Amino acid sequence: MLKILKWFLWLVAAVGLIVILCGIYLVERDYSGYFSNAKGNLVKSKITPFRTDSVFRHEWLSLESDRGLKVECGLLVPASEEKVSRYPVVILMGGKATGKHAVDYALDIRNVIIVAPDYSYSPRESYTMLEFLRDVPDMRRAALGMVPSVMLVTDYLWRRPDVDTTKLVLLGYSFGAPFVPCIAAYDRRAASAVIVFGGGDLRGLIRHNVRRYRGPFASELVSIFGGVLLYPLEPLRYVDRISPIPLIMINGTKDEQVPERYARELFVKAKQPKKLKWLDARHVNPRNVELTRRIVATLKEELVEMKVLSAEN
Repeated sequence: MLKILKWFLWLVAAVGLIVILCGIYLVERDYSGYFSNAKGNLVKSKITPFRTDSVFRHEWLSLESDRGLKVECGLLVPASEEKVSRYPVVILMGGKATGKHAVDYALDIRNVIIVAPDYSYSPRESYTMLEFLRDVPDMRRAALGMVPSVMLVTDYLWRRPDVDTTKLVLLGYSFGAPFVPCIAAYDRRAASAVIVFGGGDLRGLIRHNVRRYRGPFASELVSIFGGVLLYPLEPLRYVDRISPIPLIMINGTKDEQVPERYARELFVKAKQPKKLKWLDARHVNPRNVELTRRIVATLKEELVEMKVLSAEN
């Protein structure tokens, strides 16, 4: 019995050591080569018209690289017949349930091309602990895949004759917000980086949000696991590398999902030029049209001041 216990303790120690070494590898690894190799070169693009209204042509965009990376996007192109040679462009990364449909919530803006990459993982409505652990590899693969996906989208936009490549806005809100610092750090083509209702410290944010529905044990376990696996995207790891690209942050003073301290921690870590705007609001929700209009109005004001957008946009 003593011998069995001894071997069991050795097994636990070995497994623990492997877990620690894997964690160190994931934390310390330089992902610049990984993201570039995963992107590859754009070899195929396809546009499928969806509908047209008075402001935009709504289209679906499919991209494929020579590395097998496939990206599905929602695409809005100005429908105006005015002779405009090139438009500013917004790459929009939305909430976890919107993906490419985030373009449907582009309100009170015109004369801008907007493209929203889709997420390759569809989240469940709710999770048991077993379902979460089972889905972790797919979630991590999809999360890391957003970086080369957005880079491939940027390659595509650079080929379009109607895009003003000096006026690219990289924008992420809610679930899409943490991707912005990492993408901006590795791809320097954006004219401005925008983080809407996002913050730093993914482990802390995971713990906070899991604890809202589960107990302290589950929230701590999930946050440790999730924090290590998602560390390659940790906003605090990259936000100081956005500079000299201007950073705009918009956050809510009553945000129940991203408490104020996480937003301030990210902003403090960022370098100039940067600006943080506060709205008296809870977390952003696509169904909250009034809040969406306030966010767009606040953002337009900042981008007009930076001369990325004109007052007519």
